[in-house]
Amino acid sequence: MHTFFLEAPYADVIRTSICIVLGVSPPLLFLIMFIDGLWGSFIHVGENIMKNGRLGFLGRILLTPSHHRVHHARNPLYMDTNFCNLLNIWDKVFKTYQDEKQEIKIEYGITRKMKPNSLLDAYFGEIVCLWRDVVKAPGLKNKLLYIIMPPGWSHTGRHQTAKVARSEYLDAQEQQEKNAVHTTAPDPHFQ
Repeated sequence: MHTFFLEAPYADVIRTSICIVLGVSPPLLFLIMFIDGLWGSFIHVGENIMKNGRLGFLGRILLTPSHHRVHHARNPLYMDTNFCNLLNIWDKVFKTYQDEKQEIKIEYGITRKMKPNSLLDAYFGEIVCLWRDVVKAPGLKNKLLYIIMPPGWSHTGRHQTAKVARSEYLDAQEQQEKNAVHTTAPDPHFQ
């Protein structure tokens, strides 16, 4: 699943209203929305029609099917990355850009266990989980923080956010590399 069913109409109304207020002409706005929709479709089907979906040098400036695969992955290195829809410069500016690594198999989905074949859980499960966290949280401040902080934030301090998962993953990778260097380095005392 890619988006919540009300996301597109909501985003289009907000985006269109802002553009009109800023003076964007309707024909230009239509062209922008057409390109955005066309490219959005391509990055989804491109995964099936292109072997690696990287687009060569264009991948340096445009979102590619490979980048979009990463966006949908639940691997710790990939969570909360590649949000842009066309120009990946914005992900680079906001430090949310991540290339796909060939050695890491993409695992699609979210990190919590979902009820199999449940449309209700797919669409509303995260909202239910958020509601439960808000209800359990002590004090108004913590209740509000659950709403504005990233997913995985906890009033107990035991955060399980994407940033924490990514940091733990990178630390583990660094430790594995150090261990590999120590085990393969020749022993200076052995001759």
